[in-house]
Amino acid sequence: MLTRSKRTKEGWLLVDDMVKRWMQQRVQLTQDFEGIVTPLQSEESADSLSTRINRFCQTLIDYVSAGHFEVYNELITEAKEFNDGSLGLGIDLCKAIEKSTDLAIEFNDKFETDRHDAALLAQLPKHLVDLGSVLNLRFELEDRLISAVHSCHRSLVA
Repeated sequence: MLTRSKRTKEGWLLVDDMVKRWMQQRVQLTQDFEGIVTPLQSEESADSLSTRINRFCQTLIDYVSAGHFEVYNELITEAKEFNDGSLGLGIDLCKAIEKSTDLAIEFNDKFETDRHDAALLAQLPKHLVDLGSVLNLRFELEDRLISAVHSCHRSLVA
C-alpha cells in the first residue's frame, strides 16, 4: 500500500501533466482565435473563414469543457488533499471563471454553423472583441487558480 506522501506526490504529478496538456489546448485556442481575427483584416473567402470559425468554436468548447469537467475538479481535490488553506480561494476562483463560460457557449451557439452568411459575419468583430476580453480575464483567473492550489505544492512533492 502506498504511503500518503507517495500517493500525494503521484496524484500531484498526474494533475501537473493534465494542467500542462490543458495549457497546450489554451495555446491552440489562442492560435485559432488569431486565425479568425487576422483574416477579418484581409480579403478572404467566406468559406475559408467559416472553416476557421468552426475550428475555433470546437477548440473553445473543448477547452472550456476540459476546465470545468476535469481540471478545476482535480485542482479543488488537490487543495483538499493538501489542506493548506488554498481550498477557499480555489473555489472562489472557480466561481469567478464560470461567469465566462456562458459567453463562450453563446459565441459557439451563434457562430458554429455550416454557413456563415454576410449578416452573421458582420456581427463577428464585436463578438470577438467581447469574447477576447472575457477569455483574457478567464486565463488570468485560471493562472491564479493553478498557482494558488497546484504550483504552490511543487516544492512539497519534490
